[in-house]
Amino acid sequence: MSYAYTGTELFEGDPVTSFSTVATLYAEVCQIVVDPASGINSVADLKGKRVSVGDAGSGTEANARQILAAYGLSFDDITVNNLGFGDSATAMKDKKIDAFFVTAGTPTTAISELAATNEIKILSLDEDVMASLMNDYSFYTEYTIPAGSYTNYDEEVKTLTVKATLVAANSLDEETVYNITKALFDNLETLQASNAKASELSLESAVEGVSVPLHPGAEKYYKEAGVVE
Repeated sequence: MSYAYTGTELFEGDPVTSFSTVATLYAEVCQIVVDPASGINSVADLKGKRVSVGDAGSGTEANARQILAAYGLSFDDITVNNLGFGDSATAMKDKKIDAFFVTAGTPTTAISELAATNEIKILSLDEDVMASLMNDYSFYTEYTIPAGSYTNYDEEVKTLTVKATLVAANSLDEETVYNITKALFDNLETLQASNAKASELSLESAVEGVSVPLHPGAEKYYKEAGVVE
């Protein structure tokens, strides 16, 4: 949505600005999984390695490009593989790649299944790199993957996340979007009872990592709730 709004990446030169943000919902976490036998302990160590950066043209690929650039690397410095999450896990299991990027909610099924049969390592990002990326891209926020999120992996991981986001067409009237936003937050307990990811949603977090302006209806609700000025 950020790329569409700014006319970058897949939307280079062709911006789409006919939509607005209602709420950011839950974390889609940037995870860099490596084979412990590869000797990779930092993103900087990916240089010269075989790395899956996600499907061609995907958000994961864009995240990979941005994170590598923050460490002074580009796709020219790695052997690029464009594989989906499941295929990436299979390729690592078969020793065909050394690392792969995933941007998805945690725990991610492909990583869980790999961790059940193989040793894995998930890279943490350096604090200064995360600060730089958050400064350059408004959609990034910090995130900690708790130890034990994956089978046989007891290390905490410091990384970045982008937020799964509810958006609305600008043509949708203010009252309707206000009522949608109100319904969302007036019924959090009901949502949380039916979907575990809803536990990540709160009034405060709903306005974090917003990279496209709020719809006036949503903004009106957040102002009343005191979470935006």
